Amino acid sequence: MTINPLPPQAYTKETTKQAYDWLMNQPEHIRSLATSMDIAVNLYLTAKRHGTDALERPSIQNFQKELKSLAGLMEEFKPPTPPPSAAAPVMAPSQAPTPTAVTSHNRNLDAKSTEMLNEIKSGLNLSSDEEVLRLLISTGYYQLKALIKK
Repeated sequence: MTINPLPPQAYTKETTKQAYDWLMNQPEHIRSLATSMDIAVNLYLTAKRHGTDALERPSIQNFQKELKSLAGLMEEFKPPTPPPSAAAPVMAPSQAPTPTAVTSHNRNLDAKSTEMLNEIKSGLNLSSDEEVLRLLISTGYYQLKALIKK
C-alpha cells in the first residue's frame, strides 16, 4: 500500500477532467508519478502555476534560481547601511584589539578573583569581562549601600 505524500485537497470534476486530459499529453516519466487522482491533480495544478519545468527532477540550475530568489527576499530584511560621510576618513579595521580599562584591571586580579569573574561570566552568559565587572560593581554597591543605611 502506497501512502499519499500530499495533503488532501478539494477540487471539482472539471479540474479532475482537466488534470486527466493534461496528464494524457505528458511524457511517460511524468505520467508514472501520478499514482492516484489526488497526485495527478496536484501535478496538473503545480504545472499550471509554475510550468512543467517545476515537475522535473531538481537540477543545479533550479536550485541556483531558488537560491537567488531567496537571496533577493533576504535583502528586504537587511537594515540600510548609512553612506560614509565625506568628512570622516575610512579606516581599515585593526588586527589588534584596543586596550580597555578592563584588560588593565584584569592584569591586577589574583587567580581567585579571575576565577570568580569567569564563573559569573559563564553562569550569566555574559559576553565580556567588562560586563561582569560592571554587574559586580553595581550589585556590590547596592548591597553595601543597604548595609550602611541599617
